[in-house]
Amino acid sequence: MFKQIRLWLAVAAFLPSGALLAQDYDWHPALSDTFTASLGAMRSADSFKIQANAPGDPGDDIDFGDSLDVSKHSTFFNGQLRWKFGHSKRWSLWGQYFSNDAKGGAELEEDLEWDGNTYLAGTYAEAGVKLAVTRVFLGYSFVKNERNDFGVGAGIHNLDIKAYIEGEILIQGDSTTNQRDEVRADQILPNIGAWYNFAPSKRWLLHGRVDWISANVGDYDGTLWNATAGVNFQAWRHVGLDLSWQYFNLNLNVDKTDWSGGVDMTYSGPVLALTFGW
Repeated sequence: MFKQIRLWLAVAAFLPSGALLAQDYDWHPALSDTFTASLGAMRSADSFKIQANAPGDPGDDIDFGDSLDVSKHSTFFNGQLRWKFGHSKRWSLWGQYFSNDAKGGAELEEDLEWDGNTYLAGTYAEAGVKLAVTRVFLGYSFVKNERNDFGVGAGIHNLDIKAYIEGEILIQGDSTTNQRDEVRADQILPNIGAWYNFAPSKRWLLHGRVDWISANVGDYDGTLWNATAGVNFQAWRHVGLDLSWQYFNLNLNVDKTDWSGGVDMTYSGPVLALTFGW
C-alpha cells in the first residue's frame, strides 16, 4: 500500500503544473470542493477477544492474540469518499471502507473451550479473524464557511466478521481428531456521528470525526466507536497528504443459531493517505 502511495505521488508530479499548482483558493480547498476522496493505509494495533458457545454451555472468551498468536499488528487499506450537495453544500454523503484479515498459530498452553469443542493443550492450533467495514453516512453542516465545517448526521455500518480455530480436539473417550470451527456474522447497524474540520491556512487542514452505535438489532446487541483525528497538507491544488489516527472498537453480542457468543475487537493506529478534491 505504501508503494502505491509513492506511485500516486510520482504520477502527480508529472501532471501539468497548471492543474496542480494553481492557487485559486484562499483557504484549504477540502472545505469548498464538491468531492473529496482519501486512499490510504492504516498501520493498526489489533486486539481480538471472541467467544463461541455450545448450546447451553458458555465457552471461553478467547484472546486470539495472546492464546493463538494471531497478529497484533497489521497494515490494511482504508478508503473514504465525501460528496457535498444542496444549498451552500451543507448536505454530505460519506462512504468508508476498510478490511483486515489477521491470521496466526501457536502451541496451546492450556485447553481451550470454543464452539462446543475442547482444543487440547500441547497441540498446535491455527486461527484467523477477519473484519470488513462498509460505512454510509448522511450529514448536515450546521456551521460551514471557508475555514470551518461542523456537522452531525446518521448512517449505517455494515459489519462482516469471521473467525476460526483449527486444531486437534478431544472427542468421545480419549480419541482426538483435527477440526476447524468457524463463526461468521454479517449485519447492518445504524449509527450517529459528528465531524469538525478547521483550515488555519490554504494548505493545512485539521479534521476529526466520531461515529457511535449502541443498538439491539435482531440477533445482535452491542456498541461501536469509530473515531479519527488528523492533519492534511494540500501539496497541490487537487492532491494532498493526510496523516491521521483512527480508533475502531466493536463490542458485540451475537445470538444466532450458528453462533452464540460475542466479540470485542479493537483496531487503532496511524493512517497515511493521499487525498483528492475537485
